[in-house]
Amino acid sequence: MRTTLTSLAPELIEEICAKVQESYSSTLAEIKRDLRNLRLVCQQTRTPPEHYLFRDITLDAQAIAKDTTIFRNARVLRLQFGSAESTKGWNQIKMDGMSDAFVVPILSAFRSVKSVEWRVESADPCPQILDALSTLPEMTTLILHFNRVPFHDFTLLKLPRLKRLAILNTLEQNFTKTLLQEITELLETYTTLTHVAIDTKFPFSPDGPRFRFPKPPSAPASVPTEGDALEATTGDEPGPLQGPALQSLRLHGCGFVFKARPYLSTLTTLEVQNEDYPSNRTIWASLYHVENVKLKSIVVDSLHPFLIQYLQSYSGLEKLIFTEPKDRAEFIGPIPPQHQAELGSMDADFYTKIVPLHQDSLQSLSLYHLSPSDWRPSDSKTAALLRCSKLSTLSIDFSCNNLSTLPVRLKRVLSTLLKFEALRFLAINLVTSGGDTSLGRWGVEGGIMDYPVPREGAFKISTGTCFFVPTLDGDRRRWRKVPFKAAPDMAIQLGWVL
Repeated sequence: MRTTLTSLAPELIEEICAKVQESYSSTLAEIKRDLRNLRLVCQQTRTPPEHYLFRDITLDAQAIAKDTTIFRNARVLRLQFGSAESTKGWNQIKMDGMSDAFVVPILSAFRSVKSVEWRVESADPCPQILDALSTLPEMTTLILHFNRVPFHDFTLLKLPRLKRLAILNTLEQNFTKTLLQEITELLETYTTLTHVAIDTKFPFSPDGPRFRFPKPPSAPASVPTEGDALEATTGDEPGPLQGPALQSLRLHGCGFVFKARPYLSTLTTLEVQNEDYPSNRTIWASLYHVENVKLKSIVVDSLHPFLIQYLQSYSGLEKLIFTEPKDRAEFIGPIPPQHQAELGSMDADFYTKIVPLHQDSLQSLSLYHLSPSDWRPSDSKTAALLRCSKLSTLSIDFSCNNLSTLPVRLKRVLSTLLKFEALRFLAINLVTSGGDTSLGRWGVEGGIMDYPVPREGAFKISTGTCFFVPTLDGDRRRWRKVPFKAAPDMAIQLGWVL
């Protein structure tokens, strides 16, 4: 199905043309004639029907209705414009000086959009795009993936209604510093932001960008209304000191300047890096001294004494994820004598002081190097995990160093862990001091296929390259091997539902 914009509803064409005429001296007839060069390209995609991909005034969508309700019904909008360095594969606009003018009225027509994903290129008309997004009355989620640093002005302060904001793949430090400052200003001025995710991709530097946790708002700030880009919006205006405070903070590739603030009490999810940014470790001490900050979800790259202290201050933790260390050899190979006592002590504290305190609430655990080495139920660490009755997701390390004992050890792991009635997902991370896990992977995956499916229910096992899912073969249940594909969707990677 292929159509030009002139096939759209007449009132929408008039609206677009009138707005373009405000910026250019062309007549309406000339603008309507030029609209024939803008095309709507409709094709079958794997995304749901309400998802649309905007490319240089080109839209790819699934099953667009003949009554051109695409603009009225879209809930999720994905933006990607052509790159300045390469135009291969893009349908370019053949109207000198007019392409940017069409961006605002066309994007503004998506009145029902709630979430926007935008892959930012250098040459994108950023001011026009941000102006258009600011007119969407229901847009509360914005995910920005920077393929390059924009040439044009880029300010997030035009979007005071945002509730969820993600800044991903920033490649330049000064630009990132500016974005972090604007996020802080948004949080200080409007308390609508509940979820913030930041993920930078430039090399670590002690003088690199730091996210400054905002000061509490002190004075009312007006939201632009009449005469501004927001004049076309409807609904309640977000005002200062209104709405929920920050609930989720995710910082990758940057540190932060942190001071305890009153509205930390609403924080439920925190994801930070302790190893590359040692100063981040102080957040656990700060949270320990702030009353009623009881995180439900923690994602961190290492266990630290400050974190142990904080986790002993309350109960009710639901998710604790230790992300995979960059240098696996640090935990797989021999541990230096000077660190053995410290790591051993933290290991013991984790299983004797933390797991028992949260055993009635823990639903998701990713252990990596904290995994028990002996998975017999009589082992003290294993026994502590088995008392977590709600545990549905578990990620563990499994050593491939001794291939001769691998089948016995794997069978012990599976027989112990698959007894969990609540378990729905088990991730087995293969590790070896030699670095090559190919033989171990062959043994583990073969062992899983040979292991009898222990119970009914929907659950799966992951080895990092594939999933093993129970399936019915005649009257017999067995494992089916499914290749693993990383989710390309940015929202899925963030754990956000759009």
